[in-house]
Formats: sequence, C-alpha cells, structure tokens
Amino acid sequence: MQVIFNEKNDHSLKCPVAIALGMFDGIHKGHQALIRHLKEIKCRYGYTSMVYTFKQHPLSCLAPSKAPPQIMNLNKKILEFNRLGVDILVLNNFDEEFAHTDPHDFIQRFLLQKYDVRFIVVGYNYRFGYNGSGDTQLLIRMGNEMGFKVVVVPPVKVGGKVVSSSLIREMIQEGNVAKAWRYLGRPYSINGQIVHGAGRGRTLGYPTANLDIGAKNVVIPRFGVYLTGCRLDGQWFWGVTNVGQNPTFGQSGLHIETFLLDYPGGELYYKPMRLYFLRYMRAEKRFLSKQELIHQIDRDVATAKNLIYKIFKV
Repeated sequence: MQVIFNEKNDHSLKCPVAIALGMFDGIHKGHQALIRHLKEIKCRYGYTSMVYTFKQHPLSCLAPSKAPPQIMNLNKKILEFNRLGVDILVLNNFDEEFAHTDPHDFIQRFLLQKYDVRFIVVGYNYRFGYNGSGDTQLLIRMGNEMGFKVVVVPPVKVGGKVVSSSLIREMIQEGNVAKAWRYLGRPYSINGQIVHGAGRGRTLGYPTANLDIGAKNVVIPRFGVYLTGCRLDGQWFWGVTNVGQNPTFGQSGLHIETFLLDYPGGELYYKPMRLYFLRYMRAEKRFLSKQELIHQIDRDVATAKNLIYKIFKV
C-alpha cells in the first residue's frame, strides 16, 4: 500500500480510481464493509482503490477540547488499511481551509481536479463540506452531474445495534471490551513503552509491566482489572492488567500495569508493547492491607486462567 501524507494538498493521480471517504476511527465492522465494496469495484473494473481521509479528527482543529479520544492511532490505522488491501491511503491535514470548504468545492477541487474519479464509496451517514452541510443525497446528485458513481454502504448491525465509532468508544469506557471486540472485529488495543513503575509488584510476588502511552488522546477503558494479551518481541503473552490509580497506595493519575502470566523472564524496560483488552474482570478497589491485595491478585490470576481455557480454548 502506498501512503501519501498530503501536507500541501498537491497529490494527484491519472489512473482511474475508486475512492472511499470518511474518518475511519477504529476501522470497525462498518468501515470494513465499506472497504469490501471498494475492493469489489477494483476487482470488477480494475480501478485503483484509494482511501481519502484525515490524519486527525476534524474537532481537533475546530474545537480541540471536544475532540473525541481515538479508538485507533494513526500508525495502527495505516497497518490495518494495508492488511485490508487498500492500494493508496491519502492522509490530509484537517485545517481551516478544509473546514470552510463547501461541499461542491470539496468534491470538485480536492478530488475531481486531482484524480480520475470513477466511484466514490461512503457510509450511509457520511457528511462533508462546511459544517457537514453535504450528505449522501447531495453526493449522489453531484455524481450524476459530474460523471462519477456513488455507492452508499448501508449500516452494519451487531446485536441489533448499528456499529459506530461513538458506540464503540462508550463500550470501551464502560469496560465492555468483549462487546467492543464484536463491533470492531478485533480486540481493542493501546500501545506504548514499558517504563519503570514504583516496583511494588515485585514485593507482592507479581511483577508488572507498566505501560506508558504518552500524551495520546486514546480511549481509556473503565478503571478495573482485565484479562489482556500483548505482543512483545513478536510473541504473544497473556496478562492480567489493572487500569486505574492504585488507590491502595494513594496514587493518582493513570496507571496501566500488566502481570504477564507466561513471560519467561528478562528485561522489559523501554520495550514497545501493544496491549489487547479481552475481558473485564472486576472494578478497581482500595485494599486495607498488602496481604489482602495479594489474595485478590491470586484470585484475579486464577480467574484469568479460567477465562483463557474456557473462552479461548487454549
């Protein structure tokens, strides 16, 4: 897949293209259906498949304090589009120029003048142009007038609910990571670097990998304990992860600490790690003593192992 960071809005292409438009946060099952339509067009007509999107959520430019946390960061998004078989990914900066472009101008100036557009593929609720004033009906009319076809992909439902990025964010924030998995088509994950913590895990008999996610605006699961999995050095490991503030020790801020059930040992500090949230197990709580905490961790590890063998059939 070719990735274009279209900083100057000067990317162009002469070959016929089918373009998918949208934000694609999470690349959930609804987005995946859209990409399938894009690939079907490519297979039928031989057109190059392209995703034309933005590096950041529009609200991060228009109203940063209201920008929703991301389900998927940019690096992961690029990898996922590549896995789905997209030919070209064009990443634009959403700025004041884009924000104040009317719908006709957006299609004409940013797409038709740069590309030989044969198809545009969008979701059923796609909006575009200044203040989201353009919708799918307008896009269809423009296609009829300007010579391109429009495919509007209907909503995808799971468990009777329409799959959407906002719904998935809510599920993750509520701790319902198992349900979010069904809507995403993969477990929710975050990535960062393993850093030094307070070192208490070792004194409890459960050393943890402390994940620093930096200043990323990502969705944080509800505080509590989770069955997780992670990729370290190209290998998969099961884990028990606490997300929260360590109330037993009077800490504050965000702490993401994982005890790896089957890690063979060795130095972990400063290694990159992607952490997958598989099941919510219990809420975070404050314990009255170190021994009480150790007993609870014993129970958490036992619960995690039961989940692994019963649910994942390992």
